[in-house]
Amino acid sequence: MRIRVWLVMTLFLCSSLSYVSAGDPEKLEDVGAVFGGAHVNANESGNFSMAFSEMPAIVEDYTATWCENCVDVEHALNDVEETNNMQQYHFHRFIGESEDPLGSEEGDERWEDRYQMRLPPTVVFNGTIKQSGSVPASESLQTDYNENLANSLQIGVESSSLTYSIQANNTNPVVTWNLVIDSSTLPDNSSVKSMIWVVEKLAHFPEGSNGKEYYHDSVRMVVDLGSALSGTKEITLPDAFDGDDLEIHLIHEVVLPEPETPSIPGDGQDNVVDDDEDESSLSSIGMLPALAAIGLSALTKKKKHQ
Repeated sequence: MRIRVWLVMTLFLCSSLSYVSAGDPEKLEDVGAVFGGAHVNANESGNFSMAFSEMPAIVEDYTATWCENCVDVEHALNDVEETNNMQQYHFHRFIGESEDPLGSEEGDERWEDRYQMRLPPTVVFNGTIKQSGSVPASESLQTDYNENLANSLQIGVESSSLTYSIQANNTNPVVTWNLVIDSSTLPDNSSVKSMIWVVEKLAHFPEGSNGKEYYHDSVRMVVDLGSALSGTKEITLPDAFDGDDLEIHLIHEVVLPEPETPSIPGDGQDNVVDDDEDESSLSSIGMLPALAAIGLSALTKKKKHQ
């Protein structure tokens, strides 16, 4: 039993370390697609309707103003945007952050809920493909990102529309949304959640230690609109970091059903483990931190000698 547990855990750890090192794109199976992109200027009332065929690929970039290799990632994203219909959204680290002023708590909470680890740089394409780090899986990040963008969504031919109304009595603005979608194009038993992402088009922050001064398309607030396909909601806007260039973006997210917990066959007797076997298993599991340290040390030494 001890050998089996140790072998399984070692193989799992080694494969995990290999993935982090390689930066291979990861297909996300437990979360649904992200789509949309209809947007208006927050300084004036307006409306925007968009057919699914016109929608840009939604590219979410988790970043920070102190993250130096995030700059390489964003340069690569800018390169591929020249030849692709895509919209970048930069989520800046916020929770536990003392150096980056451009993020939001709800943005971090959403990122953790969907994508777990908040490690910059991480890029997610259409909510379905995640690529972490700045080391390409192929000859360049540009090639990787172009391949990720080639995996287009199959969500039908319907439409998404947004209306944004500034109130005359200086109360909070109101958003109205309407999503027309063929449910047969969605995974079984799934639903669609809509959100408003408040985006600051350009922020000047030269104090960041990554060498950048200007930050584009920063998501300053996430407003959950729920699972209704249409509705109206009053929202409170955040202050722009500088300037007066906030935008209101309508984003949709496919919510997959919770996976069923598999039943355990038998009457329970098969699951009884004697004390010696249980102690051996726990001892083997306790070796994981040490194995992790050894693996990381090996990776570090390898990089130093390259």
